[in-house]
Amino acid sequence: MRTRITAPALAAVLCLAVATLGDQPARGGPPDAQPTLLTIDDLYLYEGAQGLRLAPDGQSAAYARTWIDPGSRLDRSSLWLNKEGDAKPRSLEPDEPDARSPIFTPDGRWIVFHSTRPRPEGWRQTPPVPPESDPATDLWLIPTDGGQAIPLAGPEKPYGRVFNDTFFGRLSFSPDGRRLAFVADDGKDPRTAEEREADVYVVRPDGGEGYTGYGPAQIWVADLSGEPGSHAAKRIERLTDDDFWYGDPQWSPDGKTLVVHANRTDDQESVRYSINKNYDIWAIDLKTRALRALTTGPGPEVSPRFAPDGRKIACLSIPRKGSHRDVFNIAIISMDDGGLSTRIVFDHHGPEAEKPPHPSPSFPLPEDCWDGDGFLIYSAEAGLDSLTARVDLQTGERTTLDPPPDVEDPLKTFQGRSVRHRKLTPPMNAFLKDRLMSKWEVVRWEVDGLTIEGVLTVPPESVARPPYALVVEPHGGPHSRTGRGSGFNAQILAASGYAVLAPNFRGSSGYGQAFIDADRGDFGGGDMRDILSGVDELIRSGRVDPDRQFIYGVSYGGYMTSWVVGQTNRFRAAVAQNAVTDLDAMWALSDLPSWVEWEFGGRPWEVPRVLRDHSPLTFASRVKTPTLVLNSREDRRCPMPMGLMFHRALLASGVDTQMVVYPNEGHGIRQPRHRADVIRRTLAWFQAHDKH
Repeated sequence: MRTRITAPALAAVLCLAVATLGDQPARGGPPDAQPTLLTIDDLYLYEGAQGLRLAPDGQSAAYARTWIDPGSRLDRSSLWLNKEGDAKPRSLEPDEPDARSPIFTPDGRWIVFHSTRPRPEGWRQTPPVPPESDPATDLWLIPTDGGQAIPLAGPEKPYGRVFNDTFFGRLSFSPDGRRLAFVADDGKDPRTAEEREADVYVVRPDGGEGYTGYGPAQIWVADLSGEPGSHAAKRIERLTDDDFWYGDPQWSPDGKTLVVHANRTDDQESVRYSINKNYDIWAIDLKTRALRALTTGPGPEVSPRFAPDGRKIACLSIPRKGSHRDVFNIAIISMDDGGLSTRIVFDHHGPEAEKPPHPSPSFPLPEDCWDGDGFLIYSAEAGLDSLTARVDLQTGERTTLDPPPDVEDPLKTFQGRSVRHRKLTPPMNAFLKDRLMSKWEVVRWEVDGLTIEGVLTVPPESVARPPYALVVEPHGGPHSRTGRGSGFNAQILAASGYAVLAPNFRGSSGYGQAFIDADRGDFGGGDMRDILSGVDELIRSGRVDPDRQFIYGVSYGGYMTSWVVGQTNRFRAAVAQNAVTDLDAMWALSDLPSWVEWEFGGRPWEVPRVLRDHSPLTFASRVKTPTLVLNSREDRRCPMPMGLMFHRALLASGVDTQMVVYPNEGHGIRQPRHRADVIRRTLAWFQAHDKH
């Protein structure tokens, strides 16, 4: 995804994040050269600048260069530095070994980063995890001016794997820069000696999708050496030691306290793409290691950020344990002499939610979200748009985004940091200047009194003209959304002559809590009407061929695909990837049973008729549409047995169908060769059934 100053929101549950190509790049190359169409093999040419961070003086920026190795066709990531005055960015290490998510030490002398590289021979190594999980990383440091990278911990490090995701994993320096807080498990095998001897596994609660192989996320603090030798930390302490998972640590300005978020209740569940359990903000006393709850709300309070005065904390808050993607409020925790108090700046779940004074924030809050003591800056979703908002915490009103810059020190202002960040972000993907990119536009239509909008990508005129063959691409979630721009898959389909409609049906995020709740208990009802009405509108306008319609969806988009083909025969072919096809199986096998419980009001034995009536498998005997089923073998969010069940039902009904399994993949198919195979098979499936 495009690198931004503030951290991007977590993708919704049952949803794959797709990089958007955004506005069409200017054409390059010789003046008389004709641009060529984007191809599937162009996937292997993409590179990015992940996690770009400014140095304390603002004169340089570190980032992880990401690309696909042309030989192995595997993802690579290495540490680069872009320095003001240099002719071009440079790699900080020969041969570019693995490195990701860099940050500078407060004095700017060192860069700390995550890496999967092996530790020195004879030292305790980082325990491996399955390939479908987040990579097992440790922390390393390298001098900003270049030199040899060294591990944080010595030969007998006390922790196992360092978390590197956006919910648990965060690195935080103490105000004096001498201590580093991080999140890691202990790396221990949870099995007993008897279990290991018998080579069996007892089923135990774990972190679910993305965290297979990991133990509970715990808080650790490293005391850093002033002049490190073979390793950087002279001492590492464990601050938490239990079976709960802690994340997103931040130091208080006086250096005496760390704040974190954690769900310390018995109601545990995977947090990957889903923040709907009772997370609270906890303070950890650095001297005594005592935990103190700072919030007590029934829903999640997450993403704590200290104000400069150290007496207030901003966090994100939801007043219930609801859907996996409810709308966040901004909460301000005050720690006065009289005790604790929490104030909601504006209730996006309340009676005035349809006319909010500011947009609801996205997760997580930026590290530097406080603008003085009275304003907060954060990322937000508003319809198709992604924006940055600045809010007056007293009035709740959205204010001018960029306050006047501090002339003496521009880096003290958000505006100044933004300017430096943009200036030091290296240009990427120059090859796109020589590609003929398909155009996209926003389309809107009315259904049941609601205005529904989406993004339509159309083929270049040299490839096709209206009325187009159409591919409908419903997003996941359902509480995710489509933003402005056009993803790689949509561009490939358009380059092959297909228009692509990505609709934000009811239930999508970015349109307020009422719009999210409009889909509850009605999956396959109003949301399907929203989608099909949009297709009908395109047909009426003459832009889409009424006889050449196709559908491809992933996760909840896969649910919608599997559902629609059991309700209508209008589509010539369908592709369902990592789909929910049976709600009983989803509750029993997924790492997120609350998804079913919340959306349909109960467990399978409590609402059996409702779950059956809303399961695509129930209507598989009606399906006539040729349907390709794609599944990740290790998907824990939408487990593969649901794909097998649907595929077998289609075979029994005589439907033209095929099932393809992708090994070593979780809910998101990540390996480049698998991503290329998905779009290649999808396109071939549509073309094979597009006789005209």
